Amino acid sequence: MDLINMNCIMHIPWKMIDESVAASEIRPRKMKKAFEDMGYNVFFITGTAAERNRQIKELKRRIELGENYDFLYSESSTLPMQLTESHHLPTHPLTDVKLFELAQRKGIPIGLFYRDFYWAFPEIHRFGKIKTYYANFFHKLDLKIYNHYLNIIYFPGDQYDKLLKKIKYLDDKLEFHFLPSGVDLSYQHYDSPNNYFAYIGEIEPGRHNLKVLMQTFNLFPQYELRICIPEKSWEKNKSYYEQFLSPNIKILHLVNEEAQDFLSYAKYAFFYFPDDEYRNYALPYKLFEYVGHNLPIICNESDYSGAMVKKLGIGYPIPHSVEALTEWLHNIPSEEDYKQMCAHIELIKKENSWQKRAETVRDTLIKYRKRT
Repeated sequence: MDLINMNCIMHIPWKMIDESVAASEIRPRKMKKAFEDMGYNVFFITGTAAERNRQIKELKRRIELGENYDFLYSESSTLPMQLTESHHLPTHPLTDVKLFELAQRKGIPIGLFYRDFYWAFPEIHRFGKIKTYYANFFHKLDLKIYNHYLNIIYFPGDQYDKLLKKIKYLDDKLEFHFLPSGVDLSYQHYDSPNNYFAYIGEIEPGRHNLKVLMQTFNLFPQYELRICIPEKSWEKNKSYYEQFLSPNIKILHLVNEEAQDFLSYAKYAFFYFPDDEYRNYALPYKLFEYVGHNLPIICNESDYSGAMVKKLGIGYPIPHSVEALTEWLHNIPSEEDYKQMCAHIELIKKENSWQKRAETVRDTLIKYRKRT
C-alpha cells in the first residue's frame, strides 16, 4: 500500500440530500470522513446517473494516467441501482456496471454494503403489486451483478446463512462480512435532573408502532417520555396516537444538532417495537446512534436488535408488552447499576467507531488488490 498517496473510491448510486437525517444519507458521509481521517483521498461517485457517468469517465482518465486505488467501497440503495433516478425508470442501466467493470479490470477490489432488503419481505408493502414486481425484477438483477463483480458483500447483521436463505440469488461463494453502523465518538452524555426516556425515529402504526410504549407511560406519571419524530410523520399519524397521549409524553420535531442534543440529555433510549419478521434480520443505524450517546437501550427481546443488545451488554431486552415494560419500570436499575452500564457502553462505543468501520472495509478488501 502506498502510504504517501493513498486513494480509494466510494460509490453511492443515488443523488444524496443535503442535511438529511436519514441513515442512508448520514452513513456515506460518515464513511467518507472516516476514510479521509485514515489518510485516504476519496474519489466520491454519487449523484444522478448522468453525474455518475461523468465521474466514472474522470476516474478512468485518472487510472489511465497511472493513479492507483486500493479499493472501491459501495453502498446499496433501498431501490435497485437502475431505478434511483427521480422518475424510477431504468434509463441508464449500465452506469454503475461500468464502474464495477472498470474496477475489476484494473484489479481494484470491490466491497458493497447491502444495507436494506425490504424487497425480500412480501409482507412489507412498499408499493402496489405491479410496482413491486417491477422493482423486485431489478433487485434480483442487482444481485446477479454483485455476484459477478464483488469481492466482498457486507451486511449490517451477522446471520449469513439465514440472510442467504431469505434474500436468495446471492452466490454463497461470495465473501460475506458483518459491518454494523459506526458510532460517532464526539457526542456527550449529560447528567441532568430533568433526565427523560427518549425515542427518535418513525412512528407509523405498523412496524414502528409506539402504542405499547405510550400506554405504559400513561401509568407512570413520574417518568417523562419524549418522542422525537418528523413533523410530517406526526401529522400523518397523530389521529392514531392522540388517544395515548398524557401530560408526561412530549412530541418533538427536532433535526440535526438539536436532535443530537435531545439524545445527549436523555436517561434511556427506546427501540421497542412489536414482533416483526424483518426485525429478525435487521440491525438498524438507530441502535448505534443511541450507543454514541452512551444511552442504555430498552428493546424487544424477540428481534435481532434485542439479541445484539444482549450480546453487547448495552441495554435491556424485554418482551414487547405493557406488562413487561411496566414490570421493568417498577424495578428500574439503581443509579450504581445505571452508571456501570453507561461505562460499559463507553467501551463498546470506542470499539465500533466510524474509523473502526472504515478500517474493517480497508483490511478486508486490501488482500484482493492486484496491481495492473
